[in-house]
Amino acid sequence: MEVSPEAAEFVRDRGGRLWVWAARPPKCCTPAFMRAATEPPQDLSGFHLVRAGDLEVCFRGPAGRVPDVLEIGLHGRRRPKAEAYWDGCLFAL
Repeated sequence: MEVSPEAAEFVRDRGGRLWVWAARPPKCCTPAFMRAATEPPQDLSGFHLVRAGDLEVCFRGPAGRVPDVLEIGLHGRRRPKAEAYWDGCLFAL
């Protein structure tokens, strides 16, 4: 797991826990886009706690899969938010 310094500071300022999951696609043949939030999603089933330094990352991949590299970055200046990348992509491969 790779976490940018800006994203790590953003998550720390919001309690130190980040929720990362692949959003279920609306159609069966479309990719699942990665989501990240400092607040837990409604459905908490299937998440696994992973440590990234002093951060706690709760991760849920599609069908239990995991990426080779899960990257966490920060996006936006006015309203920054954490973003997750599955092997460099915004969607789970």
